Amino acid sequence: MSRADLLTVPCFWGIIPYRHFGIDMGDGTVVHLASIDGDTSQMEVQRVPLEQFAAGKAVLVEQVSGSLADDQVIERALAAVGNTHYHVALGNCEHFARLCKTGEHVSHQTDRLLRGAIRVGLAGLASATARTAGSSATAGVAMSRTAGIATLVGEAARHGAYALSRCAKVEHRQAERIGRGVGAVSAAVAGYITKGPAGCASAATMYFTVDAMSQNAMHQMQSNAKKTAE
Repeated sequence: MSRADLLTVPCFWGIIPYRHFGIDMGDGTVVHLASIDGDTSQMEVQRVPLEQFAAGKAVLVEQVSGSLADDQVIERALAAVGNTHYHVALGNCEHFARLCKTGEHVSHQTDRLLRGAIRVGLAGLASATARTAGSSATAGVAMSRTAGIATLVGEAARHGAYALSRCAKVEHRQAERIGRGVGAVSAAVAGYITKGPAGCASAATMYFTVDAMSQNAMHQMQSNAKKTAE
C-alpha cells in the first residue's frame, strides 16, 4: 500500500457481502465515507487511522485504470473531510473513493447489484408470462419458459464467477467479462439440458437480450440521476 491508493476491506450487510472503500493518505491514515458513531443514517467523510479503517480485516489495494495524479487524489480526499452526504445507490463509500481516485462518480458494486436485479426481473417476467400464456402456442410458451429459467441459472453463475474472480484479485472489468461469459455458457447449457439444441439457442438469445436491456435501463437511470443532480 502507498500514498493515494484506493483501498478496500471486505464487509457484510447482513448476509450480503460488499467491500468498503477509502483513500490511503500515505501517513498511516485513510479518508473514507463512514457512519457517525455507528449510526448508518448519518454519514461523514472522515480521516481515520488505517487500523480503524481495516477493523481487523484484510486491506487490499484496488487496481484502477485512469487514476488521477497522486497529489490530486490526496487533495480531493482531504477537501471532502467533514462532508455529510450519503446515498446507498447514488453516493456511497465507493462512489466517494473512486471519485477521488479517478474523477468518475461510479460504484461498481451498486451498478452490478442494480443490473443484476433488472436482469433477474426481466428473466422472471419472461418465465411468468410464459406460464400464464394461452395454450394456442404451447411449444413457444414452453420454450420461452425454459429460456427464462435458464437465464436465471445463468445469472446465478454470472455472479458466482464474478465473485470468485474478484477474490482472485482479477480487475473489475475483466471479472465482469468472465462472469458474463460463464453466465452465457451456463444459460445455454441449462437450455440444452431441458430442450436440446433449440432450448440452448433460445436460452442464449434471451440471456444476451436481457443483458442488453439491463444495460440500457442502467444507462437511462444514470442519465436521469445525473440530470437530477445538476
